[in-house]
Amino acid sequence: MVPAAQPADWRTPEGMTAAFDLLLSKLSHPREFLETLNGLLGLPLALLAPWGEVLAWSGKVPAKHPTQNGRGRGFWALEAGEWRLIAYGNDAQLEVAAPLLALAQRMLRLRTMEKALERAQEENLGAAFLDELLLGEADLRRAFAFGFEAGFPLLLALIEAPAPLGRHRLAETRRREILQQLKRSVGVYLERLGTPYLISGRGTRAVVLWQVHDVAKEVPTLLWAAPEGVRMGYSAVHRSLEMVGAAYREALIALKAARPGEAIGFEGLDPVAWVLLQQSPEDLKALVERFLPLSGRALRTLEVYLEHSGDLAATALALHIHPNTLRYRLQKIEERLGASLKSPETLARLHLALRARSLAEEGGR
Repeated sequence: MVPAAQPADWRTPEGMTAAFDLLLSKLSHPREFLETLNGLLGLPLALLAPWGEVLAWSGKVPAKHPTQNGRGRGFWALEAGEWRLIAYGNDAQLEVAAPLLALAQRMLRLRTMEKALERAQEENLGAAFLDELLLGEADLRRAFAFGFEAGFPLLLALIEAPAPLGRHRLAETRRREILQQLKRSVGVYLERLGTPYLISGRGTRAVVLWQVHDVAKEVPTLLWAAPEGVRMGYSAVHRSLEMVGAAYREALIALKAARPGEAIGFEGLDPVAWVLLQQSPEDLKALVERFLPLSGRALRTLEVYLEHSGDLAATALALHIHPNTLRYRLQKIEERLGASLKSPETLARLHLALRARSLAEEGGR
């Protein structure tokens, strides 16, 4: 590719106008935009996605880039809409480049707004189709219009915004704003990934379906802009859009097991938790009251005892007590339970009750 002719001196009014026109012609192509800006400034440049991926670079740039915006030793990182524009040079070079960097920053922000509008229009159409898939009423032939191809692996995720502080309308409005921000950030990432996807919403949850390539990489990156307290549950991998309903149920079960800040997959779910999550909060509470009539020190002693598989020495060490003191406590626990801690049936009931207690507490937060 023959590089475009560069204005003689962009620092003059006429040169700045010419530089603007030249950059504008490259705005839809990040690599060409950066190469043109590099030709104007003579400084190494990098364009990063918010989750750290290098989208384009021009000139000799370092292997590691700044993770925060602002001026630093030998660099200037500018927030540029969906991207981070980084220029490298000494203080004097960066000071001279400041006006053109500011112009490039504003142009990239404008391009971000345009892309967001385009993405929103596409996602609105996709949301309606995803809702039909979830209801089992979709014409699957329409999937090709959204880029989905038969036989490709699919993943469905439910992302839940954190509960608002307070019960007033403003708190709930804030929660919905967070949900909209999450949907936008997910769309930015999946669009960059170049994979077909659909996004919809149900209550305080975002529903995301996409053709997955690398579950271990894509799932955590999906939450690159998630605020504190957001949690996610995702399905097993499926290969047919006919399984979207089943994938939704799997993601919902996984979501119920996820703590704030966690992303849990259905296939990695503990089967005990899976069974317990099918029960109502009232049933979980009744199970705990029936099989775990303990509290305070006795409950803590039992928890540590089971965590160490009944090893008296390890349990006593973890509790910072003498083994004889532990034996006395365990004897009192057996009297309270009316059962021996050596019985497999008793241990199974206690394990189930402890998991039910943990899930009931998490559900009440």
